[in-house]
Amino acid sequence: MHAVAARFKVSVSTVALWVERAAGHRLDRVAFADRPPGCVPGWNRTASEVEQRVIELRHSLREHSVLGEYGADAIQRELSAEAPSRAAINRILSRHGLQDAARRIRRPAPPKGWYLPEVATGRAEVDCFDFIEDLKIAEGPLVNVLTAKSLHGALTDAWVLANLSSLVHKFGNV
Repeated sequence: MHAVAARFKVSVSTVALWVERAAGHRLDRVAFADRPPGCVPGWNRTASEVEQRVIELRHSLREHSVLGEYGADAIQRELSAEAPSRAAINRILSRHGLQDAARRIRRPAPPKGWYLPEVATGRAEVDCFDFIEDLKIAEGPLVNVLTAKSLHGALTDAWVLANLSSLVHKFGNV
């Protein structure tokens, strides 16, 4: 057992588990799943043939892709008909250790009003206005909405307008 464990780079207890599962049969004819006997794979687990195809495509695209793309999006484009989702492809690649080591670094957002020094320090306030034109809500008519928000005070407001001329009437020449 120690020699087999060293050869396959697993613990002796893993080899003992394999022997126990074999129950008198040859070890090369026993399926060595990573789950206890009697457990079934998840209902949404990608088929092993598709997983193998994803792995082969990853290697092929990495070596021969004209554009140099070999990620989940490129694999999904190549698989076409039986293509699993992008997330499923990424899980397959992760399970087989085929994802790149570099992970995305997420940096915190800049402070509110960082582009205006007085606003960033909190000594000044900024009111932001936005106009939404021809907004359709459920089965109702098209409406125009003017929205306002203060940056630091977190005050908001919105005005529903029938048309652009009512904006001029309500607020003067803008």
